Amino acid sequence: MSETLQATVTRHAAKTYLFLAPEWVYEVTRVLQAAQLRDKQFGELAADFSLTLAYQITDIPTQLKEQYNGEPLVILVQLDKGKVRRLSIGTEPPQEFDFLLISTYEVAKKIFMGELNAATAFINRQFKIEPLSRVYSNPRFTAKSIVTGNLLLKFARQVPTIFPNGEN
Repeated sequence: MSETLQATVTRHAAKTYLFLAPEWVYEVTRVLQAAQLRDKQFGELAADFSLTLAYQITDIPTQLKEQYNGEPLVILVQLDKGKVRRLSIGTEPPQEFDFLLISTYEVAKKIFMGELNAATAFINRQFKIEPLSRVYSNPRFTAKSIVTGNLLLKFARQVPTIFPNGEN
């Protein structure tokens, strides 16, 4: 079998996960936990760093609404001294968090795919952060949160991901 054909067969044989579906969240969690052990940069950056981040996503496709019995979706990422303690998804924001990020599904999808930078989305008001006062009151924590968030996103992108057809 030619190398090109083999690569195509291998690529199509790999399992894919529907963006934000429960199986996708499970696989992203698995990838992040493996990264904690293997990636030196992640280990050094996140050591002694704790963060609870909630990401609320509105205007989700019907397929996801049916899986979660409603919307919005809320992804919760909890880091405790560099360890991913919790990664979950549901429809209710947690009571306590360091930051709550809010965007539409389409913006979340573009950020995940690398078509849109989160900072650009924030500046263009496609992305909201609460409490905004915390962003400015503790710039060192905010900067480390952004760098850590981008690193988590880099690892999450390793999960073979598909999106609902014809919906946004």
